[in-house]
Amino acid sequence: MKKHLLFILITVFSLNLGFAQSLDLSKMTKKDGFIPFYIDEEKGKIYLEIDKLEWEFLYVNSLTAGIGSNDIGLDRGQLGDTRIVEFRKSGNKLFMVHKNYDFRAYSDNPAEVQSIRDAFAESIIWGFEIAQKDGDKLIVDATNFYLQDTHGVAETLSRSRQGSFRPDASRSGLYYPMTKNFPQNTEVEMTITLTGQATGSNLRSVTPSPDAVTVRQRHSFIELPDDNYQPREFDPRAGFGSISYMDFTTPISEPIMKKFIARHRLEKKDPTAAKSEAVEPIVYYLDRGTPEPVASALIEGGNWWNQAFEAAGFIDAFRVELAPEGMDLMDVRYNVIQWVHRSTRGWSYGASVRDPRTGEILKGHVSLGSLRVRQDYLIAQGLLQPFEDGAPANPEMLELAVARLKQLSAHEIGHTIGLAHSYATSADNRSSVMDYPYPLITETANGELDLSNAYDDKIGDWDKWAIKYGYAVTPAGQDEATFLKKTLEDTYEAGHQFITDSDSRNPSGAHPTSHLWDNGSSASDELMRMLKLRENRMKSFGLNAIPEGQPTALLEEVFVPLYLMHRFQIEATSKLLGGVDYRYKVKGDNQPTHGWVNSAQQKEALEALLVNISPEQLRVPDHILKLIPPRPFGYGRNRETFVSRVSPIFDPIAPAETIVDLTFSFLLDGARVNRVYLQHLQQSNLFGLNDMLTSIEKQVFNNYTAEDINLEIILMTQAKYVDHLIVLAKNADVSNTIRAIARGRLRELTANGRLLLGANPRAQHQAYLAEKITAFLDLPEELITQQTLKAPDGSPIGMSEMSCDFEY
Repeated sequence: MKKHLLFILITVFSLNLGFAQSLDLSKMTKKDGFIPFYIDEEKGKIYLEIDKLEWEFLYVNSLTAGIGSNDIGLDRGQLGDTRIVEFRKSGNKLFMVHKNYDFRAYSDNPAEVQSIRDAFAESIIWGFEIAQKDGDKLIVDATNFYLQDTHGVAETLSRSRQGSFRPDASRSGLYYPMTKNFPQNTEVEMTITLTGQATGSNLRSVTPSPDAVTVRQRHSFIELPDDNYQPREFDPRAGFGSISYMDFTTPISEPIMKKFIARHRLEKKDPTAAKSEAVEPIVYYLDRGTPEPVASALIEGGNWWNQAFEAAGFIDAFRVELAPEGMDLMDVRYNVIQWVHRSTRGWSYGASVRDPRTGEILKGHVSLGSLRVRQDYLIAQGLLQPFEDGAPANPEMLELAVARLKQLSAHEIGHTIGLAHSYATSADNRSSVMDYPYPLITETANGELDLSNAYDDKIGDWDKWAIKYGYAVTPAGQDEATFLKKTLEDTYEAGHQFITDSDSRNPSGAHPTSHLWDNGSSASDELMRMLKLRENRMKSFGLNAIPEGQPTALLEEVFVPLYLMHRFQIEATSKLLGGVDYRYKVKGDNQPTHGWVNSAQQKEALEALLVNISPEQLRVPDHILKLIPPRPFGYGRNRETFVSRVSPIFDPIAPAETIVDLTFSFLLDGARVNRVYLQHLQQSNLFGLNDMLTSIEKQVFNNYTAEDINLEIILMTQAKYVDHLIVLAKNADVSNTIRAIARGRLRELTANGRLLLGANPRAQHQAYLAEKITAFLDLPEELITQQTLKAPDGSPIGMSEMSCDFEY
């Protein structure tokens, strides 16, 4: 018995001794800082030294070296999640816990606070094994934590149908140059290789060995800011993004959902002065890898924001400058503008690291796609067609592209200082850089192009009002709520309005002025102006559009943006039909009430859209068809060229078909036709759905008889109209009345089609359309009943696919 007890004691002692001596920290490289860590280079291990438990800090993951495909969406410098976490000890484990700040309790009653914490789940995002204790410090092996695919690269590849991948530890490890420690943040970067079977062409096009995808991922532990930041309440009219949470200690008479705007901390040195320098200016640093003249343009455009901060009462509170050599652009201490490369052109982004508790922006991070500027250059190339007799590139093309870069820099920085898109401002004298601008190209009296006013060269008036709401210091003796209310009233008294993404990006949208890539206070007038400009430039389009020595087939890449230059104006014009002029109105404010777009505007919009699909506008001029040969060896069709149904030659009908499909998809959009039908029932002076369809059919089914390309365009347009009308007749999202009207119009077209039998192509085509319509109408009516609309949850409890034994 004694021998057995002695054996147990020796074993326990040996285990304890082994635990105590399992790590020789003195032989490792230690990096002191926010959370100290040790690196064992021989074994490829990293250990964290934890001396504070249940102490909150920020955990941010990011992608420092990406894949380079816009379609996949894994870019260099891409920020990931921002989470408030803390370490908690549980036996021999140390948990990293993601705190749940979506549901809160601000109360002096600890029991009440605890009840809220216990009501909603937290997330343990990692469990570390405690390797040893060093006094009050815990040493944990964090190697596997850092080797994980924290940015979700494998998931993104799978979602984008590029293949199934998983991290390969044997091909992954610490990236030592970017693993470092500072007093307020700890940065650990890993080289992560994901292996699997690549199935997607996008991944294959950018990865040397597609079955092994190597990226770099960053883990940042960041000290939370102090409590001196004052959150500012969110208002839907102000143009700022927000954070939100439920505060369960809110009095019943007040909203339980709290919303605060996202913004940087900006304080005046002299809060009582009308204008004062900032305690700490907002500084953005430009990626040193940005070439000229791009770099100078981005710095100039970014610095426009100082105009807005000056208007809000600050002196030199905002600036953009070139990053110092060696700056880590991913470091949370710096606001940055990155110049990001991809294999194809794509979006630019304005992201940020924010304190989830308050909305305070800790780091603004702009990513600008490097190929986007080439598209602007291409637009200018198609308009100017400058390469006559081998002449060098017209400097106006580069000037246009550089002017766009200035605006782009200001736009994306705007997101990182808290602002949302403001899409109604292009109709208000381009009053915000937070809109999406299409170049405003004009013609002089003698027909020459003027590109000098293509993009604005300053911050907009709307932007100044928005920055005042977000950043201005409330004057002494004034209540902040009163000050902000007055600021908004002054904004709208000045004639401005704010409408953003949800009302502008939707093709079914109804707002008359809030659109993407449009110009002008009247969408239909601008469409007609663009059609005329486009017509004139197509007349002159020729070999001068490409430099000497290029394959002439590449004329198509230059021709495409010229032919489609009005595509976004078509969408903007269509939104006037069944359109509703409205604001984000708040009870008692000075904004106008909503109402239908007036009859004259709607009629002008419909007329412009019908001109847009006339054969004269759709036809590719014969001289252009003669200039574009089949694609040469090494220059296949790509995403920047038209689809061809007559490959290998350029399809003379495909460009027209593209515009016709686009136009009918907007005109016969389900939500739009519902509104057009209803507006006439509510206001008899507004045209109804039958009126609109009659106008379309009058344009589409005209009496053109010549057998040429125009005739084929007309026949294609008729066929497309029938196709879209059939889709409308089957659309379960429209009312039963709309579906009945669509079927009735098809019957009328069928009756007319049966009368037009004969030998000529038009008669044969009409007979074919009649057969198609008849085949559809003769099908058994699909029993697609309208989806039953779900009633809003009732009082006092709403039930959804749930049952219980007792209801109260």
